[in-house]
Parts: sequence; C-alpha cells; structure tokens
Amino acid sequence: IAVSALRALSCFSHSVGMSSVMDTKVAIRTFKAALNEKGSGDASVVERKAVVNGVSKAVKSECAPYVEDLFGCFQHRFQLSSCTDTTVGKMLKCQEQFSAQLLMSN
Repeated sequence: IAVSALRALSCFSHSVGMSSVMDTKVAIRTFKAALNEKGSGDASVVERKAVVNGVSKAVKSECAPYVEDLFGCFQHRFQLSSCTDTTVGKMLKCQEQFSAQLLMSN
C-alpha cells in the first residue's frame, strides 16, 4: 500500500472502523478476482454488491461532517451566510477523493 493510501486510511480509521475499511479492501480484491475469473456478467454480482456497499458506507462515514453542513443549509433554506457553493463543493470533493483513494489502494 502506498504511503498516501496509508495516510488516507489513518485519517478515517477512527470514524469508519478499520475492520470496515479492511473488509471493503478485501471485497474490492475479491471483486477484481471475480472479474478476471468469471467476467463482468451475473457471476460477479455478489462481489460487486459487496464493493458498492462497503465503499458507500466508508464514504458516508468519512464525509458525514460535510453532509451535515449541507443538510443544515437545506434546513435553513440556504439563508445562512456559510451556505455557499463551497459547502456543496467540499462534500463532493470529499466523496470523490475518498472513494477514489479507497478504490485505488488495491
């Protein structure tokens, strides 16, 4: 695992739980092996679902503060001074970078 991947993993291990991240990493490797062995058809559906579920849970947990900020803006009909395009941008950036880092680390 690259040093940058380890840094990223250490940043969220407190909120996601290392076993969830490790389980997701194992699911990604299993899915890749299934793709090589069985192809991308129905044979790898179970593995694909495990990856999607694991990544979505990890991203949800890691990016929760940004989602909470956005939800707060929504609740106040975007009338708060802190509710800008940056609020949405931070959430999307977190989700994109974190999921990419998780998927690339295998």
